[in-house]
Formats: sequence, C-alpha cells, structure tokens
Amino acid sequence: MKPRYRQPFPPMVGFALRFILLMSLYYALVLLPFFDRLLYSYLCANARITNGILNVLGTDSHVFEATIRSARFVMNVRRGCDAIEPAWFFSAAVICFPGPWAAKVPGLLLGTIVILAFNLIRLVSLYIIGIRYPKVFAVAHLEIWPAGFILLAVLLFLGWIAWTRGSRRVEAHVAP
Repeated sequence: MKPRYRQPFPPMVGFALRFILLMSLYYALVLLPFFDRLLYSYLCANARITNGILNVLGTDSHVFEATIRSARFVMNVRRGCDAIEPAWFFSAAVICFPGPWAAKVPGLLLGTIVILAFNLIRLVSLYIIGIRYPKVFAVAHLEIWPAGFILLAVLLFLGWIAWTRGSRRVEAHVAP
C-alpha cells in the first residue's frame, strides 16, 4: 500500500491560503500598465455591446470608445464596470477547491460567461435607471449591483460544488 501524502494544512486552511494567493495575484495584475490597456479594450467592447442592446430597446444612444451617450444620459464604462473582479473571485474559488480539472473547466467557463453576461444586464439597467430614475443611479451603481455580483459569484460557486458532488455520485454508481 502506497503511503498517503500528508498535507501541511487542514483542507479549509489550504483552500483559504490558495484563494488569498490567487486574489492577491489579481490585485497585483491590475496595477500593471499592460492590464490597463487590455482592460480599456475590454471596456470599449462592453460599451459597444451595451449600446447595441440599448438601441434595440429604443434609447437612440451612441458609443464612442467606452462612453455611451444619448440626449438624455451619458455613461462612462470604467474600471470596476467590467465584472472582471467577480469573475476572478469565482474562478479562484473553483480553482482552489479540491476536485478534478474535468469538473473545474466547464464550471469556470460557464460561471465566467454567466458573470460577464450579468454585467451586460447591469450596464443596460444602469443606463435605463440613469435616464428614468437619475436619483437612484448612484445607489444602484455603488450598492445594489456590487452586492448582486458578490451574491452571484458565491451562488455560482455553491452551485458548482453541488454539481460536482452530484456528478461524482453519478460516476460512482455508473463505475463497474
């Protein structure tokens, strides 16, 4: 019988340390000028997609770089309006959680897509709130939506855990 490798930390402590390391890596990366240039291109793409959705909804808005503008409202899509942080948060949690990569990869892809799509919904809703309820814009932008992203990332992570546990039970019953 092969001796088992003893882990230096209890599993939860190991998870927390790896998670803190990955989140620290994110915060170090966002300080790099290269990340700023890459992020700005991504912000402009978000603004173009959001503007397209807004035009389908009848707002008659226009986009220039990362700014969406109409006769009634102007919104700049800036750092923090990108959903990169909650996507990284979710991804770091999935990567650090014990389990096979065969379960992590689909979880990472699906979770990230959901978070980034949720961000487009957020941007569209904020623009519409800015037009119709300008007094509510700051609260929606700075308090409600950030809390929603935290909740979404945590729920996606918990859903992924439940999915991986369920798929392991199915594999255990199917295995000869």
